[in-house]
Amino acid sequence: MVNSLKDLLVSDDLLVGISELSKMSGTSPRQLRYWEEKGMITSVAKDAETAAPRNYRLLTVIKVELIQGFLDEGFTLQKADEKAEKYLKKVAHIRKIFAKTIRDVEVINDRYTVFTIGDFEPNGELLAIIYDDMDEKLTYQVFDTQATIDYQQLIQKN
Repeated sequence: MVNSLKDLLVSDDLLVGISELSKMSGTSPRQLRYWEEKGMITSVAKDAETAAPRNYRLLTVIKVELIQGFLDEGFTLQKADEKAEKYLKKVAHIRKIFAKTIRDVEVINDRYTVFTIGDFEPNGELLAIIYDDMDEKLTYQVFDTQATIDYQQLIQKN
């Protein structure tokens, strides 16, 4: 589970066609092609296996959503692109850190989500971040690397 989660965090294998991206973002295919022509977004080169004329990776989908949102807020296309780029740099750092440090994710009773991350310097501790979806409460607990985390007990403390 953890390796597949790490793979998901660093994977760029998800592809979305131009029609789907247009529908999802409310951005016309013509506008998407224009943004691509200007170098603001990039599509994946068409290969023999894909029938769609243009496919876009997940980060490009996110960037399109961001640009469209900034445009809707009244920013110029250039400024919207700059703001989206800045945001995506932060996302890249978050992805890198989580891919490197995530140890486990548990969903308990469809209410609690527990992320376990670590090993933190200098003692190699683990950090369990507990989110209670019902109460919208976020808590944490620190564990020794060798500790076995009892998730049921953990959520009862919160």
